[in-house]
Amino acid sequence: MAAVTGVLLTAGFSTLAANAGNYILGSALRHFLVTAALGAAMQALAPKPTIAGSNRGYQTNAIGPAQDHQIIYGRMKVGGAIVFDEGTGTNNKFLHRVIAVAGHEVDSFESFYLNDDLISATVNGYLVSENYNKEARSFSEPTFQSGRYYSLLPEGVGTEFSTYEELQDFLLGGGIYSAFTALASMRERLVRINTHNGSTDQEADIDLVKESAKWGNNHRLRGIAYMYVRLKFNADAFPNGIPVITALVKGKKVYDPRTGTTSHSSNPALCLRDYLTSKYGLAEENVNIDDTLISTAADICDQTNTNAGTTRYTCNGAFTTASTPYDMISELLKSMGGTLWYAQGKWRVKPAYWTDTVMDLNEDDLRSGISVSTRHSRRDNFNVIKGTFRGEESNWQVTDYPQVTDNAYLVADGGQESVADVDLSFTDNFVEARRLGLISLERNRQQLTVNASFGLRTLALQVGDNVRITNTRFGWVNKEFEVIQWSFGLVDDLDLQVQMTLRETAESVFDEVSDGAVYEKDNTTLTSPFFVPSVGIATSVEAKVFAEKLVNELTIIITSGSPESIDKVQVQYRNRVEAGDDTKWLNVSDGPLGNFIIIDLEKGFYEVRARAVNTFGNIGEYEYLFNIEVDALSAPPADVTNFGHELSGGTLFLDWTGVPDLDLSYYQVKHNPALTGGNWGNSSIVLNKIARPATNATLPARAGTFTIKAFDKNLNQSVNAASLVVLPTELPSLDITQTLTEQPAFGGTKTNCIVVSNQLEIDDTSASSPTATYLMQETANYLDAGSLKNARTTGEVTFERLYDNGTLLWDAIPQNWNTWPDNFDTWTDENAAFGDVNVLVYVRATPDDPAGTPTWGAWSLANGATVVGRAFEYKAELTSTNTNFTPSVITLIGKIEY
Repeated sequence: MAAVTGVLLTAGFSTLAANAGNYILGSALRHFLVTAALGAAMQALAPKPTIAGSNRGYQTNAIGPAQDHQIIYGRMKVGGAIVFDEGTGTNNKFLHRVIAVAGHEVDSFESFYLNDDLISATVNGYLVSENYNKEARSFSEPTFQSGRYYSLLPEGVGTEFSTYEELQDFLLGGGIYSAFTALASMRERLVRINTHNGSTDQEADIDLVKESAKWGNNHRLRGIAYMYVRLKFNADAFPNGIPVITALVKGKKVYDPRTGTTSHSSNPALCLRDYLTSKYGLAEENVNIDDTLISTAADICDQTNTNAGTTRYTCNGAFTTASTPYDMISELLKSMGGTLWYAQGKWRVKPAYWTDTVMDLNEDDLRSGISVSTRHSRRDNFNVIKGTFRGEESNWQVTDYPQVTDNAYLVADGGQESVADVDLSFTDNFVEARRLGLISLERNRQQLTVNASFGLRTLALQVGDNVRITNTRFGWVNKEFEVIQWSFGLVDDLDLQVQMTLRETAESVFDEVSDGAVYEKDNTTLTSPFFVPSVGIATSVEAKVFAEKLVNELTIIITSGSPESIDKVQVQYRNRVEAGDDTKWLNVSDGPLGNFIIIDLEKGFYEVRARAVNTFGNIGEYEYLFNIEVDALSAPPADVTNFGHELSGGTLFLDWTGVPDLDLSYYQVKHNPALTGGNWGNSSIVLNKIARPATNATLPARAGTFTIKAFDKNLNQSVNAASLVVLPTELPSLDITQTLTEQPAFGGTKTNCIVVSNQLEIDDTSASSPTATYLMQETANYLDAGSLKNARTTGEVTFERLYDNGTLLWDAIPQNWNTWPDNFDTWTDENAAFGDVNVLVYVRATPDDPAGTPTWGAWSLANGATVVGRAFEYKAELTSTNTNFTPSVITLIGKIEY
């Protein structure tokens, strides 16, 4: 009787199995069966797939003339094969891309990723935002970073909002709109994704047919699950070019013999059955699958009575048809630590799980001597298992799971570490990965192997069964072994015997004794390539000289708390009157963190925004700074400091430290004859304009209080006046003094002035710049020295600032309050430092007898200068630069000394 040889393909160890019957295998299948017999640890030394990564599917997007189909079992994040690209619109602003995800129907598309950055879920095939805050009825402003790519609903849906601010106003005003409707018009449609699950009767994508000149109604891609993606060009959203688009997909629907239904499942036994019967797998007939054992295996995989409380085994992954059946069956088996064999015309499977022994054997069952191997070779011996998995815990990246080891095994091997790489292509979490790794390690350390012939009672056994052997010679009492190879046939003396290879096993191989290792989900300090730090914005405004012109200079200071993650920043500004119009933003420049300068900026209010760009070209969100006033030229110049004086003979020398303001124009000096109480507001101008850059001046010596202020080109003056006092004792003494005293009668000739309450005032202060002249006299309108003299001429005046229009009302104040000095409760005080009223005293001389017909010289300021003459006339000029305000002269004296 001819013996027929079958196969055991296991995630544990290599085994061949025979079975009774007359089943003839084709040569190709026999070759597969023989070469496929490897276990998980043994596969560490086996040849890798000829196409790198094919057993993990498309993790990005591939393009080429003939790409392999992708198969998805369970749930996995995948890319696909690009089967169509077309540009449409002006300058090809739209890219239409079709990405074939699977060569079969899938259950559903769960979510989508652009360059591994999660975007939102879908509604009727269109992406929508998830950052709508229903309680606050507000949105975060849309950006295209940090997991928030936005695509909107079809045209014509919802109310149109041309700007984000309009939408905010609408929502905060009580508008009741869903996030989907509100976002539909707020931003351009940059990303749109339509999905097709790959049914056998699916229609062509109607949006693509409408917008494409090359894709028609006959392009249905039946039986192929795909994404149609439309991208609109936007350099900010896609700084590195066309993004890689991937999706989290619930994969193929598989048949479950337990229920007789076909639906999505991540059960490894069901996924393996599907591969065995699919045309891209072994294309096996359903009748050649042992569905009883498939159902048992599926129940074991679905168990949740594990230490971790998780499903015992799952199958979640993808591969392409470039992978060989041997590779893929091996990978699928590894996801459940399983064993696959062919016996009695059927494919049978068993996951890694302890089953009770089915038969007890002893010396009476032996038909031959026993060949015992106590250890396998060092090449096949391992004390460390490590490898990779890929799933949601690892952000869908291929990642190492914590290695599995046992110090006892390391000691037994003389301290020499021997590592087996067990990569788990269809395991998506580290708990299952380590469970499978531990089983592989424990199985490998069960090294005792027995070869012997047994009687016909063992015909009832099959590969994967556990038996107990009692043998006095070897000291075994009910020692547990697993059948890993089984065959039967006639031996030389025509005795029918069963040949078996048995490997020691134990229930503890399949337990879940944990060594406490934990998968570190965040086991790196490397920043995500999609992380773009926020920036801080500060500004300063200064006056600067540019091209011989005084201009405003705005400095924008950009900072960040994570400068190491920023390659450059983008800075823009616009005038506040253009707020709301995004086309009005002007670029300052792109550059590193620090200062960005805008020169020659017009006076006004501005807005600034800035955002960071990281090393990978990903762009962050704009940060804004509003209401920046640019008006450095309107700021008053600094106060004069170090105001001092010296006298030499009849000359007073004044000096001070120069004011540093770039727009400085001149200095002005005033004088009050009083030694105390003199200030800027009640003093007369003695030096009207001392042009920059002078820091000194001379004038005839006179006693009193001198004050000084700086003026800029816009006639803004220093806030505070510097002052000094010249004492009479500092002046050179002269022998004779004559005075012309006018108060309180003020009996001289008046032009546009009157006397009110013994004080001289302008009679009409309603004019825009009221002025008045008073020609001084006492008994005569001159002072007579009797003969020609060199006389020091001085005019002394004290006055106060007076509102001359009845009761002072707030509405009558003629200027903006913020332009007035001091505090508002001093605005009506005669000592308020406005400087908008003034009184100047002038003198003229004649060499003639004043009683006759004298010829008078020109008028000049009576500021202590020496004037040659016999007789001297004085006059006062009252001026005001503020409507309804007048100087009110208290004392007025003309004086000569010689």
